[in-house]
Amino acid sequence: MGVPTICTGVSRYPNGSYVMLGDVCQESICDNYLKQILINDFLSSVSLIPGWEYFGYKRQAVLLSFAWNFGSDFYKEFEYKAITEVLDLGFQYPEKYQEVEAVLNLYIKDKDVILPGLVNRRSTEGAMWNQESDGIMNFVSRKPTLLKRAPISSRYLSPSGKVECKEGELISVSRLEEIPGESHAWVQFEGATEKWAIYLPDWREKRSRALREEDDIDWSDFSCPIGKYLSVGEVLQYDARRAPESGSDIEKTLINTCHQFDSIRSAWKEAIGVVSFYRPEPINRECGGSETSQHVSGTAIDIFPVNGSLDKFHMWLVQRWSGGYGDYRSKGFIHLDTRNGGGFKGQPSGKPESLWGF
Repeated sequence: MGVPTICTGVSRYPNGSYVMLGDVCQESICDNYLKQILINDFLSSVSLIPGWEYFGYKRQAVLLSFAWNFGSDFYKEFEYKAITEVLDLGFQYPEKYQEVEAVLNLYIKDKDVILPGLVNRRSTEGAMWNQESDGIMNFVSRKPTLLKRAPISSRYLSPSGKVECKEGELISVSRLEEIPGESHAWVQFEGATEKWAIYLPDWREKRSRALREEDDIDWSDFSCPIGKYLSVGEVLQYDARRAPESGSDIEKTLINTCHQFDSIRSAWKEAIGVVSFYRPEPINRECGGSETSQHVSGTAIDIFPVNGSLDKFHMWLVQRWSGGYGDYRSKGFIHLDTRNGGGFKGQPSGKPESLWGF
């Protein structure tokens, strides 16, 4: 285009001077330039887009990349009406965010000429955007239960604050938000803007569970099994932002915690449900989790027996777990973590490394 640029397309240095042909810059300095420019000239405007605080780093990166091309104030500008509309709709109806990839591909021209560089950029942005897509999740009630206006006992809710659901009833959810330290979760239904609280032990995900090898874990597929009994959805609590990088240390830690769950499930010989698992930062902080929570490192899991007595499950398990053990029966679950190398013991072997109650 006849304009000298350097690094990631910088035409001016942070001090205001223009880039000249022949300039040379070290990669580390280029990275610093990029950070300064994004923080000073882009972040304050782009972060005003509705839903920004809920987006993971990948979707935030996509919007910053788009703004780098078309200006930090593109949102709400007439020329960018299509992407503005889909972002507004997605904020109200999360399933609409799935349309962002197609809308990005509308912006591949300069002066009515398709530019291969923009085609490639929009394609990369679309693929990255979809890595945080939760899709539509279907849950089936295990027993008669309630949808609630608040995550509290139904006895404290008025008739208008709860809706009855029969056993086997199906709900289609576009977003599920974990409530740390609770067996409830917030859900938003497909095609609706309001949120309802559900009691997680009363629901199960409707999914297919084709067996796969552990090295083929697809973190974008909530129905993909991890080990014998758990799914990606249960590990990530149906939040694609939490997906670890394949081959990373955190992935290995999560697989180890899943193996501990498998050992418990095999020994208990009955179904066990999950109300909380991996909760990385900043998601842990955003939803009110403790700064020192073991869930952040993937070494903790909160579980309950699907059938049978939670008291009986506790009495059986507390003698067989050597890590951290939180007795949250009053909340409907048991917290386990693998601190100090702790884990499941096949036979009763004393008390856990750390034991506390609520």
